Order: sequence, then structure tokens, then C-alpha cells
Amino acid sequence: MMLLLTDIIQDEEMGAAPFVILRDHYVFSEGEPVLESTESFETSGVVQPTRDSDLTLVPEEYRSETLLTFYSPVRFSLGSRPDPTHSVAPDRIRYADRSFLVVAVKDWLNHGFSRAIAVEK
Repeated sequence: MMLLLTDIIQDEEMGAAPFVILRDHYVFSEGEPVLESTESFETSGVVQPTRDSDLTLVPEEYRSETLLTFYSPVRFSLGSRPDPTHSVAPDRIRYADRSFLVVAVKDWLNHGFSRAIAVEK
């Protein structure tokens, strides 16, 4: 039997917990962003305190804040600007009745998971 990484990161015995990834899409109207839609991805994965060795991946302004590392089979996003009239904000994560903003992402989807470091907001 082959053990897949996605099985491990979604295993409750390994610390997996449910959370929701929220991705806001904006359109610009007269130069101001206006929320157009929000995608919601219900998933589960391992959630851990961020290791000290990973702090170098986080923008300095967030390093003294509450940080958690999330592992998920769903790709995390730091946001994008696909064209001058649209943008996608960095993902937000709802976990344990708290809200987190994704500030660093490492994508290993070819191995079945994505990792995000997020700051509590």
C-alpha cells in the first residue's frame, strides 16, 4: 500500500483540522478596488505553530505577530493582478474561530500539498 502525503496532511491523528480558505476578487472602479466575489475552499490539513527557521520567509512586519503554518491539498495564494482592472487579494484563512492572512506560500502540489504561513488578523 502506498502512503500519500495528502493522506498524512489530512489525518486527524497527525494534527489535521478543518479550515476555510477565502480568496477575494476585486474589480477597480474609478481607481478604487470593489469586492466582486469571494471564493471559499473548505478543506482540512495540518496546522502548526510557525517554526523559528521559517521566520525568514515572512515579511519583517509580521515576525512578532501570531503566526501559524497551514498544510493543505488546496493551493494557497498570495494574490495576483491578472490585468489592470482586476486583482485577487492574498488568501484569508478561517480556523478555530480566528482569521489569518496568508503572508508566505510554498507550493508543492506536485507532491500533493501547499504550505502557507499566515498571520492572525
